[in-house]
Amino acid sequence: MFLDGNRTGDRPPIACVTGASGMIGGRIVGKLLERGYEVRGLTRGQHLNQAVRAFRADLSDEVHLDEFMRGADMVFHCAGELNDESKMQEVNILGTARIVDLVRRHQIRYFCHLSSAGVVGRSLQRRVDEATPCQPQNTYERTKLEAEKLAGRQIAGCTTIILRPTNVVDSSHLGELHLAVSGSLKSRVMTIVKGGECAHMVHALDVAAAALFFLDRPPSQIPRLFFVSRDDDPQNTVGALWSLYRAMKADRDASVIAPHPHLPVCVPYILRRMVLRTGNCGNVRYSSERLMSEGFLFSFGIKDIVANIIAERH
Repeated sequence: MFLDGNRTGDRPPIACVTGASGMIGGRIVGKLLERGYEVRGLTRGQHLNQAVRAFRADLSDEVHLDEFMRGADMVFHCAGELNDESKMQEVNILGTARIVDLVRRHQIRYFCHLSSAGVVGRSLQRRVDEATPCQPQNTYERTKLEAEKLAGRQIAGCTTIILRPTNVVDSSHLGELHLAVSGSLKSRVMTIVKGGECAHMVHALDVAAAALFFLDRPPSQIPRLFFVSRDDDPQNTVGALWSLYRAMKADRDASVIAPHPHLPVCVPYILRRMVLRTGNCGNVRYSSERLMSEGFLFSFGIKDIVANIIAERH
């Protein structure tokens, strides 16, 4: 681990996590504590693990941000605004600019920025990878892409990792699995319409593992970008999720199930284009080949994700 050489003798490395109470940030915090690191968490008031030093502030509070990052070895920037468009410029762009400035000023040695596969926006490519041009279609996608550009500026002495996870899920955030969990008539109809489309699910624990993965790799002066996706799993479709969940919840053999019957993937695409005038074809897959070529191994396939969610919810 290249951070074994600590700045102040034998003290453990200090790790800072923004969005520390969130789905990904909280799991990064847990993994850092398991490593024996000293962890600081930035939160707007949510409860954090008692072992974490909590800084109750937001990304506009430059005084507390400076204190939060002073003397730290690594920063994981997970905070962002997903829902309120009026706050996206301030949080996603200006907030990230402040974080990057402090990473440089405090000579942070490892910086991981959580972006989103959504920055790609609309694409006609079946297989999307890190070389695919980005065409963001809405405010969230545009502001996350701008934030990514800020985070991707080279910082002397710092290893910078940018991650683009797809649809991150856990037992509280079900993604497209919510249709199967609901089981309602409306959900069944939606599964018939969308069943052939990729659900783009990846477990939050795998995203957290990817965020820490490069701590154990040689340092790099060139910022690096990676998708975090399980789109390579053929069961990562809306229809397969329905059948998997139904079979596994009833303790039936999930190895022989067939996806729920569904319409061709062109149908929901055409409907989205007519109504929303946006959206990709359901055949699009985001590739994690670059990440896996570095030696990263996913812990959760789609069956594992469904099994984990069933276990935690029941």
